[in-house]
Amino acid sequence: MTEKEPYYGDLKKTEILTELFKVKGELRDEVWRETFLANVADASFVCSDPQVISGPDGFPYFVLNTPEPNKPFQCYVINNMIHDFLLEQGLGVVINPEKGNPDWVFSYGDIVNFHLRNEFYTQSNNWDMQKADEVLESEEKVLVGQPSEYIIPEHTRRILRLFFESLQINDAKIALLNRPKGEEFSQQLVFNLTPDKFKDRDQFNGIMGYVSWFLPKHYSYASMNESTLGENFLPI
Repeated sequence: MTEKEPYYGDLKKTEILTELFKVKGELRDEVWRETFLANVADASFVCSDPQVISGPDGFPYFVLNTPEPNKPFQCYVINNMIHDFLLEQGLGVVINPEKGNPDWVFSYGDIVNFHLRNEFYTQSNNWDMQKADEVLESEEKVLVGQPSEYIIPEHTRRILRLFFESLQINDAKIALLNRPKGEEFSQQLVFNLTPDKFKDRDQFNGIMGYVSWFLPKHYSYASMNESTLGENFLPI
């Protein structure tokens, strides 16, 4: 993390979160969730040492803890951190992991969604149902293009590219399908990664499953043979 101006969080929101975290897990209902999400981005947190840990899923998370009462601390605010380094460095966020069961975990895709829409989770009917492999019907009409910066920011493209390269996948490409849906369109990201490029189906499914960590949760994505879309596939 590079040196930045000091963060100043909302201490009132910090107090709200402190009280929320006292509620036992089985009692954390939808009202708890909504209150948490309404306050977490601007609340004050303290970081851990080390600042970044590898989660059980193998992905990197910046560690934030609830500050101790009446004890000075260096303030960390998620809303500022996203634009300062989380988005660029490909980090998720874990809150209070020392408790054994974290109070919350944000994937990198959740961070991307906040960057794009100022909310961690979005309800949307404009994305297709999730599929592993995608097949276009011969007479199906679709529009094919590239996802814009508003769908996949440049930093996220780079993070995805580095992820694939770490798996020795150096030719990953992407496209965006738009299918007519009444007067609107439904969207789906498509990758040129197909089962025949992997050791077996399990490896393919595992890697395609990992992709979800990098994308907002309402996104739909699939794989398709590169010849189907031809030049519409471009390198990530």
